[in-house]
Amino acid sequence: MKKILLPLALVLTTASGVALADQTGPYVGASLGNATTDLKADHWEHNYDENVVAYGLYGGYNFTENLGLEATLGQTGEQDNIKKGYATLTPRVMMPLNDQLSLFAKAGVAYVAVDGDYDGGDINRHDIDVDGWGWTAGAGVNFAVAEHVDLRAGIDYLSTDLKKADNDEDLNLDSETTMYYVGVNYNF
Repeated sequence: MKKILLPLALVLTTASGVALADQTGPYVGASLGNATTDLKADHWEHNYDENVVAYGLYGGYNFTENLGLEATLGQTGEQDNIKKGYATLTPRVMMPLNDQLSLFAKAGVAYVAVDGDYDGGDINRHDIDVDGWGWTAGAGVNFAVAEHVDLRAGIDYLSTDLKKADNDEDLNLDSETTMYYVGVNYNF
């Protein structure tokens, strides 16, 4: 326990004197977390309950300390031979709480693609290759650890309608994904 608490205390102590840099302008970052996904169709439902890894890159531009625009590209890990990629574009509102800590919320448009070979279960299809548009919302917290570097923790939700024509039958899926993540970003 001491091996964990001592480095954590050192990081928090050294970070406590860092003030937020000017938060306007461009930023880029990377995130890592876990995701759960529900895929539903008229004739079947599949729930990815296991903690599937989710990772991505994000970037944006803060027009003021309270308003920005953010884009995200990411992917979830493979489960049952199925992978999910996503892209989002969201306005983002921020609320600084002090010199180091700020909260954020965002909502906007999402594009999702699901690809893989599903074999077994209650569905007879072997190739799932669907994509579609929907919406996303998220919230989180940023913590400044250096003049231009922030740590981020957040939650994102994506809801999309996915479609594909398959064997002259339309395959329409409702997809809902919840992701919990941590990230680090650099403010230019």
